Amino acid sequence: MTERIEFGSKAAADQFRDEYADHLCTDDDRRLKTVAISSSAPDHVLETATIEAAAGRSERGGRGGQAELTDHERESIDFSRTTVPHARSVKGLMLEEGVDDWLAYYDHTLSVDEHREVAERAARDERGDRLDADTTVDDRLADLEGAQDEQCGHARDHCEDGEDEACEFLVEACGFDEDDVQALVGDARGDDPPGELYGAKNLAWRRYQIAVAEAKEAAAAINELNDLLGEPATAFRELGQRELTKDDIDW
Repeated sequence: MTERIEFGSKAAADQFRDEYADHLCTDDDRRLKTVAISSSAPDHVLETATIEAAAGRSERGGRGGQAELTDHERESIDFSRTTVPHARSVKGLMLEEGVDDWLAYYDHTLSVDEHREVAERAARDERGDRLDADTTVDDRLADLEGAQDEQCGHARDHCEDGEDEACEFLVEACGFDEDDVQALVGDARGDDPPGELYGAKNLAWRRYQIAVAEAKEAAAAINELNDLLGEPATAFRELGQRELTKDDIDW
């Protein structure tokens, strides 16, 4: 595998080329700051290139630089397939881009510089995930608040109607205190007509229904007699001009 490592300057890249010319890949281009190192190069050559390149980028204010590996990270990486400087450089680059879970994106088959594009993409993905998570939390809070407002509104209506459980819900879940509930119930009862008025109305209504029923019976009896006498049926104005007979009466 060809390892391509970007140095902080072309001068630093050329200096490395001069010192390790035997380990360069045939397609290495001296016009570039990125050095192509042969897959057969010893590990110490790769480590030297990685360290010098990272140091050069840091000195020039570029992105990257090496970062220490934790014990967990060392245990998670197969160093038979990569090197410590390579992993440290990739970690430094990833952290600089804002990628926390850098091991999830680490690929030993890619050069340190090739991880730059991976890091930029990973940073965008992680920022998007955080935004999605924040939006989801906000939406859930809004839904919960809306549902609670609706429940409290229903409870208030039922409490005004005198339902004790609804009044208790207002106190326990909606932030009402006992004085608020008592005032609410008192205001609702103050708006109701006195009980004796309801009683008088019900009595008058029953008397009306009885009177109408008796009037219908009398009208049917009159028309039954008219039929026996051979006279035409009578339409009663008070009963809607209806010519009632006994068949029309719901006995």
